Amino acid sequence: MKHLMSQLSFDGRRLILRNASFLFFSLLMPAGFYLLFTRVMIVGTTAEMQVFNVTYMGSMIVYSGLISAAFSVASILKNDRDQGFVNLLNLTPRGLTTYYVSIALWSLVMTTLAIGVIGGLAMGVNHVSLSGGQWLGVLGVSLFGQIPLLIMGAMMAFIQHTETLGLVSNLVTFPMAIVSGLWWSISLLPDWLQQIGKVMPAYFTNSLLEKVTTGGEIELNSVIGIVLWSLILFATMILISKLTHKWGVKVGRA
Repeated sequence: MKHLMSQLSFDGRRLILRNASFLFFSLLMPAGFYLLFTRVMIVGTTAEMQVFNVTYMGSMIVYSGLISAAFSVASILKNDRDQGFVNLLNLTPRGLTTYYVSIALWSLVMTTLAIGVIGGLAMGVNHVSLSGGQWLGVLGVSLFGQIPLLIMGAMMAFIQHTETLGLVSNLVTFPMAIVSGLWWSISLLPDWLQQIGKVMPAYFTNSLLEKVTTGGEIELNSVIGIVLWSLILFATMILISKLTHKWGVKVGRA
């Protein structure tokens, strides 16, 4: 526990307190989108906007987690590996477990902060009102739904070139946000895109958050979807890691 607390303190300073871009892209940009779509682009009746204000809050929380995983977590892990920090830690008695747990926990902390920031705007600006149980549900679902995205970010960190990682991060984040219905209703997309979007991990999390915030019945399919994505991505990440270390496979090499 002492080693974990020390690692958390170290990572917190370098990843959060000294990394303004991490905070901007993971927190402020989704918060800005929330204000834009709920206060500037107002369409529909008052009742419709009330529902939209609370469901779009959930969408931007998921979007924040997606950005954090695909850009911040992937970049952090890659930089640490390229600079030899990971190899250095691997030689210490504590190994890499504490390091990866620390990165994962800080990613979940960022998701919690996103709930605080975007949820605070939803309450203060749009007068969204949820019960204590619903807010706990939002927290639980958001952290649960962040798991496959976090694993995805860790897997992307094996990409060799920084330029390639940036390209892949963009190609993953923004298309997934669109087809998952985070920016606008998935029903506005063509049928074939809807079918793709409805199997994305971000869609499952967003769907669960919508049920929690509107008092709907939780869909078991969404829970199973998140679990399956987590298992598939974790297995893929382990395979890539073993190939990289055993045969020197360079992921993302042109």
